[in-house]
Amino acid sequence: MKNRSEAGFSYIDVMVALVILMFGILAMLAAISWSVVQANGHEQQLLAKQVATSTLESIMAVKETDPTRLGWMAVGNIGSNPDPITGINQGIFSVGFQAVRADAGPDQVIGTPDDTGATISQLRRRIVITDVCDPDRPSPVICNPAGTNPVRIRSVEVTVTYMVGGLTRQEVLTTVLSDYAVVN
Repeated sequence: MKNRSEAGFSYIDVMVALVILMFGILAMLAAISWSVVQANGHEQQLLAKQVATSTLESIMAVKETDPTRLGWMAVGNIGSNPDPITGINQGIFSVGFQAVRADAGPDQVIGTPDDTGATISQLRRRIVITDVCDPDRPSPVICNPAGTNPVRIRSVEVTVTYMVGGLTRQEVLTTVLSDYAVVN
């Protein structure tokens, strides 16, 4: 008969302890993996917000630019904003989701087809610019009943998509721009 002090662990006790230890290690590895994915996700989200904000600032800058170069009529997607005299469309911003490039290109405006530089990994941008009817000054293009005033209000939506852990996420910024002059 063995003394109680000589008694040890049985194989079953050791196996149960190893299984519990393995579950703990796997849970810890899963938590570390999740935190790395979350940190990467926050970094991508911040980059997407920065791209969306820069794009919106670029659109606002176009509005304030000298009308002989760009100006209010250039604030639109390609194929929009026909010149009332020539009928030529003057919108300059790309349509649909496009790759985000690092540089603004020769026209110095972000979000146009001439953007250059390396593609920013896993980011896609869409700019949607829509004319808005001003009921006090209706335009012939979008208002019902139609008026004779030019379009002076546009809605701008910038969407930037990014990937986190195999899932597509997006950041959306929306604003309204007007071309009304401030009279003193």
